[in-house]
Amino acid sequence: MKWTSGRRTSGALLATVALALAAAGCGGGDDAGADPVGEELAGSVAQLAVCGDWLDADPDQRLATVEDIRSHVNQEDSGVTASALTDDEAEAVFDHGCSRPGSESYRLYVMYARAAAFKPLQDVAEGTAP
Repeated sequence: MKWTSGRRTSGALLATVALALAAAGCGGGDDAGADPVGEELAGSVAQLAVCGDWLDADPDQRLATVEDIRSHVNQEDSGVTASALTDDEAEAVFDHGCSRPGSESYRLYVMYARAAAFKPLQDVAEGTAP
């Protein structure tokens, strides 16, 4: 009976540790604690998130999705410099692009990358860059 009791204690301890680890890993590091939306591939939704996911997401999930996509499009050690969109700019791009009829399967990272590529030209046109 002593072994059974110890086994229950070990099980409870393992469950507590698992919950603590799960809580520590939730949210992918974003402030809101929400998970990004879309199908995950290799720990990220950046490559597979589509407009249908975006339209079904709440504001915290949308912010987490923007952060995930930005971290993959704007990788610091990639040797390629790309302009990063602010949260508001990325959300505006996704809101506009995903509002089109039939856009449910559009990939969010493609919209982000294309908008980021034109950001320097937009900044010049708006007079916010030399």
